[in-house]
Amino acid sequence: MRVLIFGATGFAGRYLVDELRRRGCDVIGAGRRVDPAPEARHPIALDALPMHRCDVTDPAQVRAVLASSRPDAAVLLSGVASPPLANRDPRQAYAVHAMGAVNVLEEVAIASPRRIRVLVVTSSEAYGSSGIHGSPLDEDAALRPTTIYAASKAAADLAAGAFASARGVDVIRVRPFNHTGPGQRPDFVCPDFAGQVAAIASGRRPPVIEVGNLDVTRDFLDVRDVARGYADALERGRSGEIYNLCSGHGITIRSILDDLCALAGVRPEIRVLPERHRVAEVPAYWGSGTRAAASLRWVPTIPWRLTLADLLDWCRTNEGVGQARVE
Repeated sequence: MRVLIFGATGFAGRYLVDELRRRGCDVIGAGRRVDPAPEARHPIALDALPMHRCDVTDPAQVRAVLASSRPDAAVLLSGVASPPLANRDPRQAYAVHAMGAVNVLEEVAIASPRRIRVLVVTSSEAYGSSGIHGSPLDEDAALRPTTIYAASKAAADLAAGAFASARGVDVIRVRPFNHTGPGQRPDFVCPDFAGQVAAIASGRRPPVIEVGNLDVTRDFLDVRDVARGYADALERGRSGEIYNLCSGHGITIRSILDDLCALAGVRPEIRVLPERHRVAEVPAYWGSGTRAAASLRWVPTIPWRLTLADLLDWCRTNEGVGQARVE
């Protein structure tokens, strides 16, 4: 299978490139940059990956890359780098997430009769305040986003469903829950904590960790399991269907911090900063992965403690101590 990945140089995109190559796929990348940003450290190199410059907000560029690469499948992983950035720039968030999805789906629809399977990656954050009414959340839970990031992802999700039903595009939607691992940007909670812990353990930072709300409960996964889920959805997903990728249980942010400190052997002071609290935060929710298990034969396999250990090793390597262990 020949697969075009929009957003191949991103955090999860690189893991998906690696996963698809392991399965014997011919992989092509597309992104606004043909090279990753110099500050974007990642354990997976994109050696010899054919890359096309493409901004998904420009229909002409999308049309050109689809025509030149002639894929059997396309994966839409392009996105604003993090929820806080999206929330600060709503126009950009909607342009990339919502109109980016529309542009790819419209060009694929026009390309008919050449049928291209499209995997649209949205986000569990689109469920938003539905989590207030109880978990686990399955794919039939209402989309009730509470942030700009989540709303723009929900718009992409709804557009994908409409293109499947109204235009006959072979679309699969996946809603991944929180995932982390080596190479994730430090403005996400797990690498943020791991980076602070690594710096304390190396003696380069005072034994004080700055945090936001530690009592939030979320569903967390290893990015390598998520990349495997994306590949399984491409191979076995049913056209028009939606799949949650989740662990099926919630863990508190406090427990993540406790585990990282225990792994590093540090006992720092915990300093709660009000500015680190997210606006309109739902206290707790997690997902149901029953559909993915039944239809895709996908379940997460990497133990959460191993995920945190690998992430901490990666951060310690970036601190100049230790050696990353990434398998």
